[in-house]
Amino acid sequence: AAAAAAATSVQITLASPPGAEELLLDPGAGASLCFDYINNGSCTRLRTGGACKYRHLSRTHPDVIADRIRQGKLNPAAAAQLLAQAQAGGGGGGGGGR
Repeated sequence: AAAAAAATSVQITLASPPGAEELLLDPGAGASLCFDYINNGSCTRLRTGGACKYRHLSRTHPDVIADRIRQGKLNPAAAAQLLAQAQAGGGGGGGGGR
C-alpha cells in the first residue's frame, strides 16, 4: 500500500529521467497501451503536464509483446527470445511497435 501511495505522487515532467513513466500505477490489463511510451521511451502527454490514461510498460513486458504479435509486428519465435532475455535480466529494447 505504501508503494502504491508513493507511485501516485510521481510527477512526470520534461526533466524526469527516461523511463520514469513506469513508476506510475498500471491502470490494469483493460487499459490500452501507451504507444508513445513504448516506441519512444517517454510519454509526451505526461512530460508536457497532461494526463495519460494508457499503460506505460517496457518493451519486454509480456502484454506489449503479445500486442506486437497480434499486430503482426513480431513473430512468435522472436517474442520467445525477447521474453527469455527479459527473464534473464537482459531487458533490451525489442524495436519499434505500432
